[in-house]
Amino acid sequence: MKPALAAADLTSVNLETPLTTRSLRHPTKRFAFASHPVAAKALSAAGVDYAALGNNHAFDALGPGLEDTIDALETAGIGHSGAGSSPEAAWEPHIQQAGDLDVAFVSCTTIDGRQYEIDWAANGPTERPTTVTIDGQQRTIAARSGVARATAERLRDAIQRGKAAADVVVVQIHGGEPYQPSPTEETRRLTETAAVAGADLIVNHHPHVVGGIERIEGALVAWSLGNFIFDQKIWSTFPSYMLTVTLTADGVTRANIDPILLDGFVPKGVIGKPNRKITWQTLGASSEMTTVTRSGLALGAGTESTRTETKQFTEQNTMYGREVGWVSDVLAGSVRLGRDLLPTGEFESINVDSQGYDGTLWRYGRTYPTVSVGSGLSGSGGVELRRVDGNRSRAVLSNSRRIPVEGPVTVTSGYRTDNEGLTGELTWFEGTSGPAIDRQVWDLRPTDGDWQRFSQDFSLPDDATHANVLFALEPGSLGRRTSELDDIRLIEWADQRTSKGREFDHFRMSQPATIEFEVPKYAEEAVWRRVD
Repeated sequence: MKPALAAADLTSVNLETPLTTRSLRHPTKRFAFASHPVAAKALSAAGVDYAALGNNHAFDALGPGLEDTIDALETAGIGHSGAGSSPEAAWEPHIQQAGDLDVAFVSCTTIDGRQYEIDWAANGPTERPTTVTIDGQQRTIAARSGVARATAERLRDAIQRGKAAADVVVVQIHGGEPYQPSPTEETRRLTETAAVAGADLIVNHHPHVVGGIERIEGALVAWSLGNFIFDQKIWSTFPSYMLTVTLTADGVTRANIDPILLDGFVPKGVIGKPNRKITWQTLGASSEMTTVTRSGLALGAGTESTRTETKQFTEQNTMYGREVGWVSDVLAGSVRLGRDLLPTGEFESINVDSQGYDGTLWRYGRTYPTVSVGSGLSGSGGVELRRVDGNRSRAVLSNSRRIPVEGPVTVTSGYRTDNEGLTGELTWFEGTSGPAIDRQVWDLRPTDGDWQRFSQDFSLPDDATHANVLFALEPGSLGRRTSELDDIRLIEWADQRTSKGREFDHFRMSQPATIEFEVPKYAEEAVWRRVD
């Protein structure tokens, strides 16, 4: 990620960990983080210029840990705001130059720890005890040290001071609900307060998942970028994006996103299917002013508007997948919209790195299969499962983590096999941990050397919230067995009453239909291909 981070005039991150070597931790928090101070040098070397500290983890090592964090950042030449030894220090805007502009950074959080005896807010909301016993030792806690707790009055004042000292004001608000892309009422209210007060760019974080972008009172708002470097094992936290904006004295004139996928907790730029998936996911959560261009999602000067186009489809019981455009209305016929839940599944080389065909977000059991160019439906990448004489266990391909599911799904994939013994399996779970509560298995018949596609439909079992797709090749009694898989999709279908949505990349017709599409102006027409 260094080339992308270092290319900007100013690069900002949300630093959600203390940088300290102390063993001191918040005594009652379930998750209390800490990282080595050398991380500040690594961030600086990667091109990071500013770190927001107004969040619910900057105080995890209490006051001494916060002091160490600030010392490490300042030693590395990284600006900061959002936390300090007093409310005044926590709310002081950080001013930094970018080209010919002075930029003011304001950082705060709605998550203040008021449910604990020791909160982490510099400005309230409760009287914090001045001493606490940790590991049998009595520790002193600075009464006013901590992070900037978001209030409308404090936020307005900080933005006004930032405007007086700089050309542009950037605000970061840490708040919302984890794993929910839409803002809470509190987060939206504070964001609107910041926009009205004169902020030019407002970036919100805490949900850990991708949210949309829009304009409010002239300010550009990003509701959530997702994770960047974090060891969460939840499927929805793997997609992310880096937001790039063009700033002038008049504010943000243009914004675009660069999709990122966390692979082994490491952020990597992506191309191909995951790039498209993250772009359209973000577009689906964004305002109508946001559109898709040849290079991705963008908002602002130079971005193009869209137009509508109507198409008739005469087939029955047919499924289509998107290449260009989205459904804006179903004018006639019975159509159900869906979205593929798998950001990977085509097994092309999608990471912007040197590792090649590594099957990101898939897990392999027993023996590592072939994932390489020259295989697959189009020769651009696929998975080959193998069993040979002497093997006693099956070769397995499955998702690396359980996938959240809310409705009926279709599992579909291209495959080629000359042998019996290849099966597909959809396993259902009641949460991200615990045993399976249901399992459906189906046989995939030999294809006589040709590629074929199967589709299997499933209803959501009672109490099921997550699913996992698995393919297995059983060992044979004699000789070698080989099976190939490519273009695996897990399509979740929306309610039958849903007739439009930019996030939907599939539709299924039970009868002939007339559909209105919205098409980006760079494209000649909406392009949707049959999935068969």
